[in-house]
Amino acid sequence: MKKILISISCAFATLTINASSPISYAIEVSAKNPLIIVNGYKIRFADYAKIKPEHIESIIELEPEDAIEVFGKNGENGAIIIKLISSFKGFSLDGAKIDDRIIEKVAFYAEQAKFKEQARLEAEAKAKQEAEEKARLAAELKAKNDALETSRLEAEENAKLSATEKLKKEAADKARKEFEENQRLENENKNRAETEAKAKQEADEKARLDAEDKAKQEADEKLRLAAEAKAKQEADDKSRLAAEAKAKQEADEKSRLAAEAKAKQEADEKARLAAEAKAKQEADEKARLAAEAKAKQEADEKSRLAAEAKAKQEADEKARLAAEAKAKQEADEKARLAAEAKAKQEADEKARLAAEAKAKQEADEKVRLAAEAKAKQEADEKARLAAEAKAKQEAEEKARLAAEAKAKKEADEKARLEAEVKAKKEAEEKARLEAEAKKQQALKELEDQKNKDAASVDFLNKLEQDFKNSINNPKIKRVLIEGKEVTKKEATKLSVFDVETSIITYDKVNGDGTIEIKLTKK
Repeated sequence: MKKILISISCAFATLTINASSPISYAIEVSAKNPLIIVNGYKIRFADYAKIKPEHIESIIELEPEDAIEVFGKNGENGAIIIKLISSFKGFSLDGAKIDDRIIEKVAFYAEQAKFKEQARLEAEAKAKQEAEEKARLAAELKAKNDALETSRLEAEENAKLSATEKLKKEAADKARKEFEENQRLENENKNRAETEAKAKQEADEKARLDAEDKAKQEADEKLRLAAEAKAKQEADDKSRLAAEAKAKQEADEKSRLAAEAKAKQEADEKARLAAEAKAKQEADEKARLAAEAKAKQEADEKSRLAAEAKAKQEADEKARLAAEAKAKQEADEKARLAAEAKAKQEADEKARLAAEAKAKQEADEKVRLAAEAKAKQEADEKARLAAEAKAKQEAEEKARLAAEAKAKKEADEKARLEAEVKAKKEAEEKARLEAEAKKQQALKELEDQKNKDAASVDFLNKLEQDFKNSINNPKIKRVLIEGKEVTKKEATKLSVFDVETSIITYDKVNGDGTIEIKLTKK
């Protein structure tokens, strides 16, 4: 359901639109035409296109589902509710009046549609925000995993480097990490600032739209009240003009009767004619005063005062005039009673038709509610089956992806283990050769520097201390000597000169380290 203002082209200057019977509406509804209501009256769909746009104050369009809620089965093709400007007098709308409460319900549905649209926009914004947050978390997780993988690779590579190269690399890596961290923080701050700015902009836009809607609603209410006041004033003016016209007609009738009496009495008595002329003048003045009084009172009060004034003014009239006045009064009374009886009969018939229409509407509403309940149940069942099928498909897809990921992971792990075994063998051989060369060099230097200054002793002590520090490193969880696992305390009892090779490896998953020590043959 939506509330819109539209322009309708038309070549007619003034139109007369007559509301048709409910039977014609059933025919038009069957032709897939929407229900058309103008100023609370149903009209034929053919007259809809004849309305000039400058005569339209507002239009509310209801979608079929909302039109059925309001008008029952007649609204199955939708409905268009038109309100014309109050100053326009070119239309005649008779019969097929829609209850004002139904028109108020139309406005309520239009207002609800605005709220639904607002809720939909908010839901879309929330979903978009959640998607952005999910993407951000995924990116952070990926960055974290990449950092862990990089750290592991760096740790493995660091294990193969010498102390000097290790220090250089650590310094370079530290600088690189600091730069990357600064870049990441800068990007996060930038993204957060953009998100906050966007959220603020959306909030400002929402507040502006709310304010515009409120202002429009207040303006519509003001226009409605002004139109109602104007319509009431026009109705009062119409009643006043009708009363004045009736009073003038009665005064003319009285003048005619007085003239006839005067013409008949002129031959008999000149003095009586003069008296009658004077009486006529007084009667005209009284009739004018009575008409002015009648214009300010209700229709029934005006009739009573006019009858009393007429009875007082005709006291001097002859018996014939009194009889004619009485006969006319009786005829008026008879006509009034007949009109009241007819009005009562029409009101009873209208009430009966309204009761029948209400009963039919309630029956249609009951059928519609039953159909809606059945449709909702079928839709829920269909949605449930679709959800189950989708869940099953997603589970199968997830299982397939998990199997593929597992197979890939196993293949990668196998390749990694093979590469690590190969690298380990190469590293062990290289370390063994380097250790032997280093040992020979150390022994030679030790022999050469035995009697020299304490610096040589410090160097040897440093070698010994570095060896023990490598064993006591918190990241080292296992110590193997000649393939046999021992405690760190037992391993620290060894001297660096008892060791031929010392190799450290780290687990990719948990980062735990293992040191493998191979002793010299002596």
